[in-house]
Amino acid sequence: MPITDRAPLQAPNGLDHESVPPAEVTSLICTPAPPKDLQDKAFAYVGRWCRASHDFVGRKVERWKLLEDLYHNRRDLNSWSTRSSASTAENRASLSRGPSKERWQSDIILAPAYIVDSWADRAYQAIFSGPDWLSVAPEEAPGGDGGDMRFPVSYKLQELLLSRLAQGQIHVRLYEVLQQLVLYGTVFAKVFWHSKEVTRHRWDYETLEIIDEREKIFDCPIVQVVPLDRMLVDWTATHSDVQRHTGIGHRVDKTYEDIIEQFNRGVYNLNRAEFVRRWERGTPAGIEDDVLLHDEDADDLDADGIHKLTVWEWHGRVPTAGGFKECLCAIVTEKGSDNPENGVMVRLVEGPVLWSGLRPFVAAHYTPLPGPFGMGAVECNLDLIHAISQFISQSQDNARLTANAQLIVRRGSSAARQISADSDVVYPGKVWTVDDPGDIQPFPPLHFPQQDINALINHLNMLLEKRTSVSDVTLGMSSRQKSATEAHILQEASMGPFSTRADLFARTFLEPLGRLALSMLQQFLLEDQCITVRDPSGVEVPLVVTADEIQSGRYRVVATLTRQESTRLAKAQSIERALPTLATFQPILAREGVQISFSELLKRFLDLIGVDGADRVFTRINPAQAAMPGGAPLTPDSPRARDAAGAGVSAGPPNSEGAAPLVEDGGPMGPQPTDANALAQLLQLQAQDALGPAADRP
Repeated sequence: MPITDRAPLQAPNGLDHESVPPAEVTSLICTPAPPKDLQDKAFAYVGRWCRASHDFVGRKVERWKLLEDLYHNRRDLNSWSTRSSASTAENRASLSRGPSKERWQSDIILAPAYIVDSWADRAYQAIFSGPDWLSVAPEEAPGGDGGDMRFPVSYKLQELLLSRLAQGQIHVRLYEVLQQLVLYGTVFAKVFWHSKEVTRHRWDYETLEIIDEREKIFDCPIVQVVPLDRMLVDWTATHSDVQRHTGIGHRVDKTYEDIIEQFNRGVYNLNRAEFVRRWERGTPAGIEDDVLLHDEDADDLDADGIHKLTVWEWHGRVPTAGGFKECLCAIVTEKGSDNPENGVMVRLVEGPVLWSGLRPFVAAHYTPLPGPFGMGAVECNLDLIHAISQFISQSQDNARLTANAQLIVRRGSSAARQISADSDVVYPGKVWTVDDPGDIQPFPPLHFPQQDINALINHLNMLLEKRTSVSDVTLGMSSRQKSATEAHILQEASMGPFSTRADLFARTFLEPLGRLALSMLQQFLLEDQCITVRDPSGVEVPLVVTADEIQSGRYRVVATLTRQESTRLAKAQSIERALPTLATFQPILAREGVQISFSELLKRFLDLIGVDGADRVFTRINPAQAAMPGGAPLTPDSPRARDAAGAGVSAGPPNSEGAAPLVEDGGPMGPQPTDANALAQLLQLQAQDALGPAADRP
């Protein structure tokens, strides 16, 4: 790829904005304008493609807006049932007027937020259960990874990748991703490189002058969620792999000044004069209804001098005479416009935006469907949520009717005139002045089957729990005590669907995200980088990752969640970090009569990391062999046996005549003269005497 495409750049704010280069290298990255025929073909094709995609996405916004309102508890039963038939303006007008006196019925909605939050919280803990939630491994043979034995290049790249993602606040961004994945069923995110420099001032104590230095405070990949209604997706796709779609893009609103700045930096390389002619004086912005992830309180707050425009950014294959060609195209239109064919194309780049050839988008489905959009945990249960909400509201209405006394009043009586004078206000304890006691009679009691309704509500709630795998047990708020077996079975059953979807999310989102971020590191980091890691003893060690190590070699990124159960890995990492420090505590524990079994710790470590056959790794040896310095076996002809015989200690069972005391020179359990140590030494001598010459065998 030519040097002009070394750093794909975009403006400093918004979703399509990537790194901004220093002024001295701007001239090197200005992309030249493609041929005129390619510009015409790209504008015609991309304009039609984006318009069709915009219309396709627009048909689904109403359902997504319903899911968002239900999650935030912004809907009631009345607006749920009438919103699809009435226009948005009529709905807003009715909501602004408030509830009328004629509508006294309850409008309670069972908010499905607990379903989304429960899955997102569990998935977040599973992903970030350990510090190494992404692993980098070389694609070559195991011996192809360079570096020293302790810190190979793949390990240094892994630590560099994780630190840069943390700098871009990946933990917060991924929680947003998980929430939208479960709520909408689909999540799209864009990965872009963000670089920002600030000027630092310091004193030169020799010349007493102020020296200005440029320092980068951000130089990392950013993962930003794109609202679904702002996406431009391939409506003909039958899968969710955005790298194989005919194209993918999104819309973002930017000010006129932002776009001019991009022209000055050479990012936008086409039709500047046409852009200035059309929008220099500003244009009235359209208002979009029912946009996702939007706060309505921010409407109409832009100052008169701030004019927003919409940039349609698209990555995909443009048909040409020589076949399809991967391109990056950007078209500017008025804000709120639904037709990019009426806009101005301001950028066209031949070839992929990244050296790796990947498009900077990642996508995931909660329940995969054959298309660009999946189905969430809430959408497939709207029938149950609506039914439960209806019965709950009906029960509250019945409570209102039975708790507040209803009366039968004869028309034309003094009681009827009094009610009319009081504006139909009837309250407990009210005094009625009537001419005839028969003018007021109590209303017949309502025999409402409340118990049957409660049983039906409980049944529907249990059905919703089975569908979503979110029950009282998984939430830790069970209404009754359960046995250990029952709790274990329920927990295992609830973790089955969660584990499956979490693994699917890791393979379709986390690993492509890591691959994109690693390719950006290799493309944008042109200098040596310094990182801090921990050595096996737990001491922080500074390491230098050279530019050659970053840019050379082929590596793959694997989510730790897909390799093995993350909780086991976290426990194994804890044992690995604690092992070097336990040796220092061994003498202190020995004085207290406690001994550390390092072999047992190592066995558990191997079991947690998934190494089979730990018994074959740790082979048992003769205790006498372990007691001898250098591992020499204690045989009757061995030097130690002769020394022991000279001291009155036989290699066989000790006798009471002339035998030296046990543990005089230490025993198998150390130099402590304890009863357990003496018993161990006695058993050792008896076993050695019974084995005889077989003790020399391996």
